[in-house]
Amino acid sequence: MIIKQRIRAKLSDETLYRALMNFARNYKASRDKAYHELDFAALQRDLASMKDHARQQIDQLFQQFKQQAEASGATVHQAATAADANAIIGDICQKAGGTMAVKSKSMTSEETHLNAALEKRGIDVVETDLGEYLLQIGKQHPSHMVMPAIHMTRAQARDIFNEGLQAGLDEDIPAMVEFVRHHLRPSYFAAGVGITGANVAVADSGAIGIVTNEGNARLTATLPPVHIVLLGYEKLVPSFTDALKVIRMLPKSATGQTISTYTTWIKGQTPTPSGSPKQVHFVFLDNGRLQHKDNPITKHSLGCIRCGSCANVCPVYELLGGHVFGDVYIGAIGLIYTSMFGDPKVGQALQKLCASCMACSANCPAGIELHSIIANLRLQYGSKNGVPFIKRLVYGGVLANPSLFRAAMKTAAFSLKPLANKQSGRMNLPLPAPHNFRQLPRFATKTFTDIMKSRTGAERPTEGAFRGKVFFYPGCAVEYFYPEMGQALVQLLERAGVQVDFPHKSVCCGLPAHFGGDAKSAADTVDQALEHFPDPDDYDAILVLCPSCGSAIQHDFATYAECDKHRDLSQQLAAKTTTLSQYIQRTGLQFRSTQGKNITYHVPCHMGRGMSFSAEDLLQSLLGENYVPMADADVCCGFAGSYSVDQPGISAGILGKKLNNAAATGATTLVTDCPGCVMQIGGGAAKSKMELNVIHLSTLLESMEVVTEKMKDKCT
Repeated sequence: MIIKQRIRAKLSDETLYRALMNFARNYKASRDKAYHELDFAALQRDLASMKDHARQQIDQLFQQFKQQAEASGATVHQAATAADANAIIGDICQKAGGTMAVKSKSMTSEETHLNAALEKRGIDVVETDLGEYLLQIGKQHPSHMVMPAIHMTRAQARDIFNEGLQAGLDEDIPAMVEFVRHHLRPSYFAAGVGITGANVAVADSGAIGIVTNEGNARLTATLPPVHIVLLGYEKLVPSFTDALKVIRMLPKSATGQTISTYTTWIKGQTPTPSGSPKQVHFVFLDNGRLQHKDNPITKHSLGCIRCGSCANVCPVYELLGGHVFGDVYIGAIGLIYTSMFGDPKVGQALQKLCASCMACSANCPAGIELHSIIANLRLQYGSKNGVPFIKRLVYGGVLANPSLFRAAMKTAAFSLKPLANKQSGRMNLPLPAPHNFRQLPRFATKTFTDIMKSRTGAERPTEGAFRGKVFFYPGCAVEYFYPEMGQALVQLLERAGVQVDFPHKSVCCGLPAHFGGDAKSAADTVDQALEHFPDPDDYDAILVLCPSCGSAIQHDFATYAECDKHRDLSQQLAAKTTTLSQYIQRTGLQFRSTQGKNITYHVPCHMGRGMSFSAEDLLQSLLGENYVPMADADVCCGFAGSYSVDQPGISAGILGKKLNNAAATGATTLVTDCPGCVMQIGGGAAKSKMELNVIHLSTLLESMEVVTEKMKDKCT
């Protein structure tokens, strides 16, 4: 089944929808509680630094671990490929005379497809983790790295146990757990081999640490006469102090637990129940890891501690589950690891599922910039395999050419004018069903730049009346769809005594090409944009109303700037670029609200995470009791630029949850800082006939009275 068919199947699976939505809600509450009164950012920096240091000295750490482990009686093996690892483990099992192996949950063994390889050699493998055993009986594979059967309901689990094991169970969870424990117990004693993974491998002692909630790994490692540990080189850490940094954050980020039920440390040859020394084998898997440890794009992904939090907070995973949003590994790290260790064609297809909302990176305990790695892998795939002709034409032929882009948008504005509703400002386009989940805004017949240039002298305050000066970069959405947002910004700041300048020609920020995998067009577009920016030193701030544009200026312009002049300019711009709400906070600009209706707020992804700011505090102070917080206010709305066109089903599903959360507030107005979010949420609300007015923050503030005497002279 091709990926589009799999996506449609999962989007129509109501059981999966409810299961993952309930999990996501409960996980976020548990995670927040687990990290309460802890400095997550500090812990994240510390863990990231340690893992990065360990990555740089993997070879030395391995030799140190090998020396310590072998001095304790263990045997250490190295496997270059998945097939090598399976062969090594198969040989150990057969030499030990084992015809059955018990195995605790191990994603590395899923990567090598170990179970199938051992079964071909006549060795039965019994999974001992409850979720993994359930999937083994049901002939499925994990959909989550920590909670493998998260996609299932208790009724589905009951049916699998009853059909596969004639268990005679009902939906009582404790009864299922008790049945499986009694059913599995004899296997530990009958097995000739126990196979586990490891969460950490401590180089200076030759010990490993395993974190579980069921205790099955302890039995697997203890009772059989042979213990095999399959692990990747990236699990190596220098010392127990470093290992505890992983152990401290792993359960909090994985399941929202303060600490896991079992943390097991293993070193050397412990006696077996028969009294004879246990055979202990460590199989270190490369399978591409060592060639990636210095790769500028993917190297930091080896810092992953397998907590699965990137999936836990991902709005796309919450709709599709791990059987689509990943391959062996799931979530954002799964999209990356599939490109590193799996089928490149599958890897390229999976990259397109990421909405670039950055939630994964913000929540990663190891501080991995997952969204950035995925974006760069897209660029790598685009460079190697090419970008589709239509996209290449749009990115490189239109967006990178300001004059052609303007002409195309003007043509669209007039040709589609008959389809525009003058009252609502939206179009009724005859779109095919998958894309017909929202009403789109009409193209503006007069762009923001046109309107500003046509202002008469009487409409513009004299320069001497200004106490501050900013440069406003409108971006494509304000320029061609929502010029009124830009007008609102200009009017409210001019009333406050701030001069607002803007480019004489509007140019795209290059973000569509960047996320579309077209590096050349992104570079051409960024260079065009930089040609139309002034000297930042002449301004108090560079303002944006689109945080995606702002995030691009701050994080991507310097990457694409080709000449020294543009690289210097991009760095200056990055330091001064800010959103309207940030500028208001920094200057102390005050407003007096006369709003009498309840208002809620959606935090755009590239605002809250890309630019590290939210207007929530500003709105609370302005609106008082008329401000109503919204659940998951910082979760993506599903727009993500062209993503909503490429993946309409996923976009609509994410939007549906946002609209439900907005409706639950009882608010009549939703405010956000991004024109794209206005387009998505407002268009969805209009399509579903919700009584919800979706507006940009600039529009709300422009309707208020400015209290100018509170304003500071400069933006600092």
